[in-house]
Amino acid sequence: MNLRKMWLNINGVDRVFTCDPEVDTLADVLRRVGLTGTKVGCGTGVCGSCSVILNGELIRSCTRKVKAIKEYSTVITIEGIGTPQNPHPIQVA
Repeated sequence: MNLRKMWLNINGVDRVFTCDPEVDTLADVLRRVGLTGTKVGCGTGVCGSCSVILNGELIRSCTRKVKAIKEYSTVITIEGIGTPQNPHPIQVA
């Protein structure tokens, strides 16, 4: 196990977390920091339920290993696209 600290901006919040970049996926990290809106359905990146925006690009978080993500990257999940007072239409669907 090769644990290391990493910094990401997730939904506008700077987060520092410990992970094993060789083993952990971005979906693993999101669950670890308490974000449960991004789901892992198929686990192979086909169904799209794990989709997030990483540095402006739509990606599948269940297949993206942390080692393939640059530190200081920006991640937007389903929780980050609206607010409780003004939810995004996709959050209401």
